[in-house]
Amino acid sequence: MRNPTINHFFLLMTIGMIALFMACGVLGVKKLPTKNYYIINYPFTKNVPQNSRRPYPYALQIGNFEIQPIYNRQNVVYRYSPNQIQYYEVERWAVRPDYMITNLVFKHLEESGLTNRVGTNFFESRPDYRIEGMVESIERYDAGDIFFAHLAMSMKMLRVADGTQVWEYTFDERKQVYQRGMVYTVQGLSAIFQSEMNIVVAQIDSLFLSYGSGTPLQKKEAPDITQKPAQTDSTKSEIDESAFEIIPDKRPKEK
Repeated sequence: MRNPTINHFFLLMTIGMIALFMACGVLGVKKLPTKNYYIINYPFTKNVPQNSRRPYPYALQIGNFEIQPIYNRQNVVYRYSPNQIQYYEVERWAVRPDYMITNLVFKHLEESGLTNRVGTNFFESRPDYRIEGMVESIERYDAGDIFFAHLAMSMKMLRVADGTQVWEYTFDERKQVYQRGMVYTVQGLSAIFQSEMNIVVAQIDSLFLSYGSGTPLQKKEAPDITQKPAQTDSTKSEIDESAFEIIPDKRPKEK
């Protein structure tokens, strides 16, 4: 003979499950929004000055680029005012910004053919120089009907043998974008990064060239190679939009 207490328990469980299924059928299951993932990227074009002597006989290490803590997360940051930031829930970086920026600097310098060796880790030998830096801002300005990509960074190069800083560069650039889609903001950030890294390579090229001639450049004597090209609409940028990756979040379909 069954225990009446157990029978009562199973009866309540059955009624509860039936009520739950009926509620799901009536209200429907809320579908979670699809997340989009982005990376900053651009097609590299090597532009070597006529007087360059690349590759220079130096080993160049790319150190880790630090990110201001509010930006070093996968959620893309957007800002309505200087005193308020917010995070997109579905618009995200595919990797953390510190790794993404460090990898971009490494890739650009490696592709430029600037030195004999470019790397992030040197286990069997010591590099001659190390580049490191800080990302101050990587975000989207949102004014409702006007949008800007905003990227600010500082970089420096040290002589590893004695730790002497031999070069530095800082930029803080905004680029207006004319469409709401996040891919256009990522395109703007990529255009800024590409333009600034071209300046970085040109400056270091001049510095290494001066070392080879036996007359190291002083900061006050350095050639004016920081002139930036005129800003253009991001929608008219030369960057191929196919270089930007949007990776949709894949979720199992609700049954």
